Amino acid sequence: MSGQSFLLYCDDSGDESDSYYSALLIPMDRWAILLSQWLQFRQWLYKKHEVPSRYELHAYKWIPAKGTPPVPSKPDALINTSVGLRREIAQKALKAIASMEGLGVITCHQPGAIKSEAYATLVATVDAELASRGDWALMIGDGSPKNPDPHVQRAHRDLDVKTRRIVEDGWVQDAHASQFIQAADLVAHCAFQAHRQESSRRFMWDWYTTHMHDKEWVCCCPATK
Repeated sequence: MSGQSFLLYCDDSGDESDSYYSALLIPMDRWAILLSQWLQFRQWLYKKHEVPSRYELHAYKWIPAKGTPPVPSKPDALINTSVGLRREIAQKALKAIASMEGLGVITCHQPGAIKSEAYATLVATVDAELASRGDWALMIGDGSPKNPDPHVQRAHRDLDVKTRRIVEDGWVQDAHASQFIQAADLVAHCAFQAHRQESSRRFMWDWYTTHMHDKEWVCCCPATK
């Protein structure tokens, strides 16, 4: 088949009022190169702050320094408690994503807290963009492979089989086992905060636009809305 092929990693963010899904489109022929770039960031994080690559970077917990400490063997380590340090590292992670040549980003918003509707919006948007470019993709999202969400399959099967560009149903993988899903989670969280603009998160209002705009296939930057 002609056109470029992508692996598309996605994750969501939001609250009871709004849902956001972000997808990272990784060209299949650059998958190993881009993963190596991300792993270089994870290696830096380990060497500098002793955070192992197996530790899940979940933006909602990482940035405000909540959740399981990344270095439990050293309770007093700054990385376990410093919000300022966590912010710096989150921005470094975004810069690592933005530096990936060939990577694309699509973020979709859906009013309300129903994630299945937001996912369906993402699937439809991605499929339309792929069709307009003559490209193809396989989607991989956060979830339990042993107990997949039936709404994921439904969103894909609602596409017209004669014209769809997303092949197969969406695959699911636990975020802790996928570096790219963790990266997509950070992008989605930044998109949500860019639009929500909570006063306590003022420091990250411009993160999405600053780091992701040049990678967007469909612009979701607040200033354009």
